[in-house]
Amino acid sequence: MVVHVGSPEETQDQGKPTLELGVAPPDRPQTDRPQLDQVKGVFLASLNHEIRTPLSGIMGMLDLLLETSIDDDQRDYLNAARLCAESLSELLNSSLEYAALEAGQISLEETEFSVKEMLESALAQQRPKADIKQLRLRLTLDPGLPETLIGDASRLRELMGHLVNNAIKFTHTGSVDVRVSLRTTATVPKPDVLVAEVRDTGIGIPSDKLATLFESFQPGESGFARAYPGLGLGLALAQKLAKVMGGRILVESRPGVGSTFTLEAPLRRPAATEGQQARVTDLGPAVLAVEDDPIGITVLRHVLQRRLKNVDCVASGREALEAAARKHYDLVLMDLQMPDINGLEAALRIRQMEGYRDVPILALTASCSDQVREQCRAIGMKAFLSKPIDANELWSAVSRYLGREIPRQQ
Repeated sequence: MVVHVGSPEETQDQGKPTLELGVAPPDRPQTDRPQLDQVKGVFLASLNHEIRTPLSGIMGMLDLLLETSIDDDQRDYLNAARLCAESLSELLNSSLEYAALEAGQISLEETEFSVKEMLESALAQQRPKADIKQLRLRLTLDPGLPETLIGDASRLRELMGHLVNNAIKFTHTGSVDVRVSLRTTATVPKPDVLVAEVRDTGIGIPSDKLATLFESFQPGESGFARAYPGLGLGLALAQKLAKVMGGRILVESRPGVGSTFTLEAPLRRPAATEGQQARVTDLGPAVLAVEDDPIGITVLRHVLQRRLKNVDCVASGREALEAAARKHYDLVLMDLQMPDINGLEAALRIRQMEGYRDVPILALTASCSDQVREQCRAIGMKAFLSKPIDANELWSAVSRYLGREIPRQQ
């Protein structure tokens, strides 16, 4: 049996059975809801920030330890610890994102991004889970897919991660295949629709479960729910993100055969690339990393020096200003929350220095709020990297804004 799940207005012309999915609002006076949402959002944001900084250090140190000479048993232990830390990070991200979506506090960024890098980063975060189950995780890009598009790469990466994670969870043997293409429509101002299919060879989804598939916090009463705990939050978040983007998610499933989740997200083609070519010296592009957390700066230094020779690391906003005054950098990684001069003020002062008007400054922070993102954009920061920093996401941003691929040093 094949059931398509989507918005009835969007799919009724296709002659396929459809369901409109959503979560019924709680039975409380409307006047109380905004205040409750605000309190909940502040609490989750504070909790999220307090946990992210030590979690970033844990994940970074585990990555560095995995690069050392260790035996197979030790590698297994470390990989298991890394997966647990990743799961906690995903839960933090999802809880904060879901609360923001429920409160209508999510805004989308419109920046040019590499489609391939975004997808590879999303799959890389889920690949260890597929490897543990010995599943093949494959990405296929349509030849006509543009190299770059304009949209919110961070939200798309997160959305794809939820869909791939769900496919892995429901698949015991076989594969999870991601196929991505671009479809042109007559819609203005976003005539291009990114179509991403996530197809698995898993157990499939019973037809009587499809109506509540995208609802959050489902009670584990049935054998199906008990066998797959945590079914609701990731998919509920994916569906809400897709709607915010003006898109939708369709589901086809046959019990015993597998499922296909199809994301359709409207985007735009860029008029011109945004990246700049870094000045090449004998030491390569110069990068300044600013981070006040001792563990965080240690992780950044080791990760960056794997591929770059010309890296300087400082631990405060004041030191960043002094370093930028002494030496020209091609890219700056700036922590936002520092005790002396915060990252926003330091970035603004650097931007005003001679030769730094067009130098990319990328924000590093444990705060994920739209308010912080808007402040970063207002002073010309080019990208926003949330802690714990993912190495693949970091290198994707560094390569893009330096305007060149950065090979790993031998």
